[in-house]
Amino acid sequence: MAFRHGERCGELLRQFHACRVQVNAHPHGELLSKIYSWLLVPFSLWPIDFSGLSKHMFDLLKTNTPFDRELLLLLQTVDEPPDQQTQIVVGAFEADVEAGRYDRLIRRPEKFDELDAKVLQDRELASAWRALKRHHDHKQYQNSRGVVRRRLSQERNLREGWEFDWSDGRKRFYSIFDAMCHRWRLYGIEHDKPLLLKISVNPTPHGTMIVIPRDWSLDPVRDLNWRAINKIHRAHGAKRQGPKLSPGRIKQLKEAVTAKRLSEEAKAKGLHGEARVEYVRDKMHKANRKDPSWLKRLLKIAKGKR
Repeated sequence: MAFRHGERCGELLRQFHACRVQVNAHPHGELLSKIYSWLLVPFSLWPIDFSGLSKHMFDLLKTNTPFDRELLLLLQTVDEPPDQQTQIVVGAFEADVEAGRYDRLIRRPEKFDELDAKVLQDRELASAWRALKRHHDHKQYQNSRGVVRRRLSQERNLREGWEFDWSDGRKRFYSIFDAMCHRWRLYGIEHDKPLLLKISVNPTPHGTMIVIPRDWSLDPVRDLNWRAINKIHRAHGAKRQGPKLSPGRIKQLKEAVTAKRLSEEAKAKGLHGEARVEYVRDKMHKANRKDPSWLKRLLKIAKGKR
């Protein structure tokens, strides 16, 4: 898996298997198994740090320390892992992202080639980079590929960790480096090669982010491969919507809430099986519904399962 997922989770998975009996016998074993499954999910889809959470749980298991209420609340709140097809689609895309392969999402690569050729020949940029290296050991900021990345722009324009502090050497380096990347529209520098910002599409736990560099003259129809982009986005589980479909689903959701309430009423009255179905059917005025499958569908919708 991409993004060094094996390093992040391999040892934790081995620990889960080594103490499988203890996990299965644990009063919250089902919740522990859910976290184990999340360790196998592509990193782009993680809503929280499951590796850190797993390490904390193992520390508690080793000392037989009960889980506190807040930890249980977290384990109960965490959603089930995405389905296998979603993981396959996003996992394959992560491999492309890790290698910098966004080309299949872009129909006009010559636009990028033109801008990239210009920045590679920019002497002023090369001079600024040399000057920065004279003041700082840039290698301490490189990743395993020799890439120094600028600090990220976050969704909704939030800025975390960008506070100006000239007394901090690391922040001083990144203040200059971020200004350099902004001026020349870079996302980083690999050894001494400037890396021009590309159009990028990235699945996140909460949705799909598309970044269009500010100097890219966008032609939405001709520049982007929307079929490929939609495949990534729909892997989240998005369904077709529209002026006809959406009102129908809103009505169906209201019916589902009503069906759930009436079903619980029937159970409280001691009604089960066909008697429960008839109770709900009569209250909802659905005398024409003989097959009980309609109620099962509504109850699934009420639980958030489509």
